[in-house]
Order: sequence, then structure tokens, then C-alpha cells
Amino acid sequence: MICKVKRTIEKYDLLSQVKTVAVGVSGGADSMCLLSILGSLKEEYGIIIKAVHLNHNLRGEEAKRDESFVREYCALHGIELAVFSEDIAALSKKTGMGEEECGRMIRYRVFGEMNCDAVATAHSLSDSIETLLFNLSRGTALKGLCGIPAKREPNIIRPLIECTRKEIEDYCEKNHVPYITDSSNLSDDYMRNHIRHNLIPDISKINEGYENNIARCISSLSEDDDFLTRESEKLLKESKTDEGYKPSVLKKAHPAVRKRALAHILKSNMNKSTENRHVELFNEIVMKSGGKIEIGTDLYISVKGDIIFFQQRCEADGKWISEFIGDRTETPYGVYRLCSSDKKEANAIDADKLHDKLYLSSRMQGDSFTFRKRGMTKSLKKLFNEMKIPQENRNRIPVLHDGQNVVWVENVGVNAFYTPDEKTKNIIIIKREG
Repeated sequence: MICKVKRTIEKYDLLSQVKTVAVGVSGGADSMCLLSILGSLKEEYGIIIKAVHLNHNLRGEEAKRDESFVREYCALHGIELAVFSEDIAALSKKTGMGEEECGRMIRYRVFGEMNCDAVATAHSLSDSIETLLFNLSRGTALKGLCGIPAKREPNIIRPLIECTRKEIEDYCEKNHVPYITDSSNLSDDYMRNHIRHNLIPDISKINEGYENNIARCISSLSEDDDFLTRESEKLLKESKTDEGYKPSVLKKAHPAVRKRALAHILKSNMNKSTENRHVELFNEIVMKSGGKIEIGTDLYISVKGDIIFFQQRCEADGKWISEFIGDRTETPYGVYRLCSSDKKEANAIDADKLHDKLYLSSRMQGDSFTFRKRGMTKSLKKLFNEMKIPQENRNRIPVLHDGQNVVWVENVGVNAFYTPDEKTKNIIIIKREG
């Protein structure tokens, strides 16, 4: 088992230039196995292991039991542990997200706060196969058939992704690694559990070696997906202009490549996942070199001449907020990313002066901005008035906050306090994708 994990680590280069690894530990067999194996390999790879546990507070006393179990195990084995607690049920109601989706979002937010070179999650080959089957049942495109990747940007790694659940449980038994069982995994209330308890056993009756066979299929499909993605990235670069994208370039490409490029363009302009029907509608007006479509309730796309145009519609009050998960966030008006830099370029921010978690939002009451060169402070309301920005467009302008102040305003710049100076050591910049 350890040799298999080492092959995965080396095959996907999971620990290159990694010194500290945060391991997500729920207390279940998968995560306890991962913590044990990485602990046994830490000297060989020269890494420091830290554990992180998130209490979702969804199962009452059982959730408290899980947290206590992880605390006791880590204390007994001298493993540094960070514990976080979130009321996922309440947050789910507040955001309108499902509990499973909401929990996943918070987990990755917590991982981003660990300040480690890599975050290891305990996803296994069995999880990857269940994901493939779940996505297939929903009519997924190729990417959804590639299961769970061994590595996800910016720093998520999955060393157990080529190990089956049985191999993991056998390892725990042979090596006396304790674990606990989440009672929610025993219920068919979640679709993934239904697949695990009902569909998988039937597949195993057809072919006992289905896991290794599907693993080969996933590997092959992943290679195809990677090639098509690279080709679509080339197409995007060829079609990109200062005004937008040129349909005349896009329509010459093979549909498999063109639609991937169109899906990327859509994702960069939407605050939600793209659907195949959206891509098909988009493709239709590109191939016709003209037309207009509505995507959802807030985005219009039109093709005029040889340019693709986007127009977004605000809600009644237009207010919105999007927290950064790691270095990336999706807003109603585009996807934004934070990048480290060694240059004091436009939009450069002194990272050492930031106070708290970063988020983008529409302007908020009391927001103000100080110009570095003029030493003048103005409310955003007054500033937007002077810039003659139409009232209906003002809440579309992203404002970066750090919990205390305005850090940056799109098309305005960086607030004076956060502008790098001669004492600045760490610089980040904010960029819009697409």
C-alpha cells in the first residue's frame, strides 16, 4: 500500500518543492490511512505534517465524537492539529446551497487558511469511480468522466487516488490504525451513497476487476481531456483581441475544441457553473456569426460583426459579495484571481498590510478610497459620481475588501494605504480571468 502511494506521489509529482502538508482528517478510514502513510513517509520526502479537522455540526453528538477522536489521536502521536467549527446547516439555509456543496466550499476555505505548501485530501480510486458514475448519470461531458484528479490547483493533492477503499481499510486493519464511521455514509439519502451501496455491487458482479479497469479508462480519458484543453487554450489566445473574442477564428476550429473554448469564455463571465445547453446556444450564434442569447437571468451574449459582446443585468438592488477561496473567486461579473508578484506593477498590493480574509463585493455603505499621489480620500459614491458611472452600473464594479477597508477598486486602482513602498516584502496583484 505504501509503495502504491509512493508511486502515485512520484507519478503526479505531488510533493515537489513541498515542505509543509496539511492533511484533511475527518476521522474516517480514508483520512486516518492518509495521515498514517504520510506520517511514515515524512522523513523520506522531508515534509512536515499538520492535521486539520472541520466540525460541520451536522450530526450532533456524533460530530463532537469525531472531533474528540481526531484530537486524541493527534495528541497521542504528536501531530500538530488545527480544528475549525462551522454551522453548515445554518450557512446552507443562508446561502441557498445544499449542505454537501456548502460543506465542501467551507472545507476548501479552511484548507486555504492553513498556510501550507500543499493540502492532502483522502479521496480514493473508489471515490473517483463514484464521481464518474454520478456525473455520467447527469449527462456530463468528457471532463466529468475523468473522475477526481490527483492534483488540483493551486495546492490540493490526493495521494490515495489510485487506492481502493478496500485497500485502505485493509491497511488500517493490518497497521492498527483506528478510525470511526460517519453514520451519514450508511444512508442512501445522498446520491453518492446510493451509487456506493446499490450500483457498485451490481457492477462488481459483472466484473470483479472493475476498479482497475475503470481506473485505466479514467487515465485514458484524462489524457484526451488534457490534450483538448490545451488545444482550446491555444484557440482562445488566437481569437482574443482587445475588444473581446473573434467568432471568425473560433468557428474554424473543430467543435470539440471550439465548445471548450466557449465554455471557458462563459465561465469567465458567469458566477455559476456552465451548462451544456448554454454552450450549445453560444456555439449556435458563433457559427451564424450573429445573434443574441440570454444565459440565466443576468447575462446576455451577442455577436455583432466579428466581436462577441457580453451584457450583464443586476438584481433589484444589485448587491453581491464573493469571498476568495484560496486565491480565486467567482463574482456575478467575472472570475478574479490573486497572484504573487515581485514587481510594483499596476494593481500591486502590499500583502503584509492586509488585515483579514479578502473578498470582492459591490460597493458598500461607507466605502471610501484614498488616492496615493493626491493624498485625497473620497467616498465611492462621490467617486463614481465624478467618474460619471451610470447608476445602474455602479454595483457591477468589483471592490476588494480585507474586512476593514477598501483595498482596491476595478478601473480605479489600489487604495493608498495598501500601495507597495520601499519596506514592502510581499506583493500580490489581482487579475480578472478571461
